[in-house]
Amino acid sequence: MRAERVTGQVSFHGEGPVWWPRWQQLRFVDMFAGDVLTLDGDRVLRTSVGSSIAAVVRPRLGGGAIVAREHDLAISNFDDLSDLAGFVSVDTDHGMRCNEGECDPDGGFWIGTLAYGFTPGSGTLYRLDAGSRQSRPVVSGLTISNGLGWSPDTNTMYLNDSGTGTTWAFDYDPIDGPTHRRVFADGGPGGPDGLCVDAEGGVWIARYNGGCVQRLDPSGRLDAVVEVPGASKVTACCFGDEDLGTLYITTSREDLPEDAEPAAGSVFSFRPGASGLPTAGFAG
Repeated sequence: MRAERVTGQVSFHGEGPVWWPRWQQLRFVDMFAGDVLTLDGDRVLRTSVGSSIAAVVRPRLGGGAIVAREHDLAISNFDDLSDLAGFVSVDTDHGMRCNEGECDPDGGFWIGTLAYGFTPGSGTLYRLDAGSRQSRPVVSGLTISNGLGWSPDTNTMYLNDSGTGTTWAFDYDPIDGPTHRRVFADGGPGGPDGLCVDAEGGVWIARYNGGCVQRLDPSGRLDAVVEVPGASKVTACCFGDEDLGTLYITTSREDLPEDAEPAAGSVFSFRPGASGLPTAGFAG
C-alpha cells in the first residue's frame, strides 16, 4: 500500500497533524519554523505562533486553540490564532523543549518534552488540567516523548518514546491517569514518531527514517504497512475528512541535503478502509 502526495514541499519539519472539525480542514505544524499550517484546498496557510518552536496545535472545545511552543503553552479564543498568548510554562530548563502533545478523552491536554541533546531519560510527559489550567508531570524517564493516543474505549493510552524505539501502553483511568506501563511494540524500520488510533482500536505509527506508517492491531501485531514514497522521515499521522476515512501523513526534511528526497516536507494521504476517532479537544 502506498500513500499519495497531496502537497508540495510545504514544511521543513511537518508534525502533529490534526483534523480541525469546525473548519473541516487539516492543520499541522512546521515545528522548527514556529508556524501552524492549514491545508485549505490547494493552498497552505501559515501562521506564526511567536516562538522558534511550534510543537503542536489542538482545538479547544469551545472555540480557539491550544499551542505548545518551545517552553510554554499558549491559548487562543479564535481558531485563526489571532489572539494567541502564553499562559503556563513547561520544563523551563533551557536545555529542554516541548515536543509532541495530544488531548485526552476527558478534555485535558498532554505535552511531552525532550532535551536538545537527547539526553536519555530526561524527557517528561505532562498533563494540563482543563479546569485549573495547572500542569503536572505524569510519566518521567522518557528520552524523546512523542506521539500518544487512546483506545476507542479510553481504557488504554499509547505513547511513543522515539529515543528508545518503544511504544508503551498504559491502563488509563480519568482519575488515576496512566498506570501499569508495559511495552506494546518495539523494533521496526526507523523509529516510532507520531501515532493515532482508529475506530477499531488499531494503532497507526509513523516511522521516522523508516519511510512508512505501520498499523498494529490492539494486541500489538503488525497487520498493515503504508509506504510513503520519496520521504524517509515520516513524522506523524491522523485521520480526517468528513468521514474520518483519510489517513493524513506529515514528513520532514531534517538532516537531509537540499537536493535529496524532493517529496520530503510534503503531506501525504491514504484511504485505508478504516476510519479514525473524532478529534479530541481541550476543554479549558
